[in-house]
Amino acid sequence: MSFADVAEPAGRLVNPKLNEDKDEPGGLYRDLTAYGDVLSPSAMISKGLELAFDFNPVDEAKKLLGGSWEEYAKCAKAWGALGDFCDELAQNIESGNKALDSTWSGNAADSAYVYMSTLAKDVSSMKEGFDELKKQYEVVTEAVWNAAEACGDLLSGILDLALTAAITAAAGASTSFTLVGPVIAAGAIAGEIAAMITLWGRISALITQVQTCVSGSVGVVTGLTHLHDANMVKFPLPGKGYDSPAV
Repeated sequence: MSFADVAEPAGRLVNPKLNEDKDEPGGLYRDLTAYGDVLSPSAMISKGLELAFDFNPVDEAKKLLGGSWEEYAKCAKAWGALGDFCDELAQNIESGNKALDSTWSGNAADSAYVYMSTLAKDVSSMKEGFDELKKQYEVVTEAVWNAAEACGDLLSGILDLALTAAITAAAGASTSFTLVGPVIAAGAIAGEIAAMITLWGRISALITQVQTCVSGSVGVVTGLTHLHDANMVKFPLPGKGYDSPAV
């Protein structure tokens, strides 16, 4: 007797790709290390940054948030595909089991039915875990995406302020022969520096939020992984081969 599958689970096992549309978590994916297309600081901007920081905030932000987050997003799709695979595989097992039961009776048939039914339920239950893994990966990816976009705007602001501070410092130096010029320049530069530090504080807060999100997600993912391992160990296996008494 042949059994016709009701689904094609193997079709779910394909290389995950991003659709790059608004249906994806976080919208369009791209290289997040660009941070809103912030360019490398020029010599003048670097001079302005030195007035407020002993580090390059652009490089620091890239170091803290950098990574191949597009590949991480693909992992979310892979987990979702595995969940759908398990669901459809369970459907096929259950469908075949019911078809077999309609043509086979007896103790062996009853034992086989219970075994296959239990197997289908166990396979189907794995979908929930894979879907939760998908959700956790999406949560992290979107958190990083949103933080990177916000950091891009804030870093742009810092660079603008750094350029203004550098120009103001240069103007103050050019009027050093007067008593008023350097004083006015120093006051203006102090305001630019304070504003840059404030913006960096906001960037640091965003990065801290992302790190908290990642840490929480790692805990959930670790727990789900252990649960999957435990469930795999408990999968039903045939107790022994069956020999018909009539043989």
